[in-house]
Amino acid sequence: MSLSIGVVLVILAFVAFVLAAIGWTYRKTDLLAIGLALLSLSILIPRLSHLTIGAILLLVAFLAFVAAAIGWRYRKINLIAVGLAAWALTFIVA
Repeated sequence: MSLSIGVVLVILAFVAFVLAAIGWTYRKTDLLAIGLALLSLSILIPRLSHLTIGAILLLVAFLAFVAAAIGWRYRKINLIAVGLAAWALTFIVA
């Protein structure tokens, strides 16, 4: 049985969500943002063959999740919320 890269990313996202749920932390990394980044990347990879507005918005969401995961902050803007908003917008434009 071979697992595709998308399935592996979803499994890793699941692990990150479980670790975040039980309260495990590692320095300043946000495990919830890591899980969201992995999950959005699993959806983004098949869409990269043809760039559409939805794929670009999903890429923006992925970058926002990665920035939130490493602890980058921009004033009072919540980057997880920015990523989720971009991801939700992909459903509207698709």
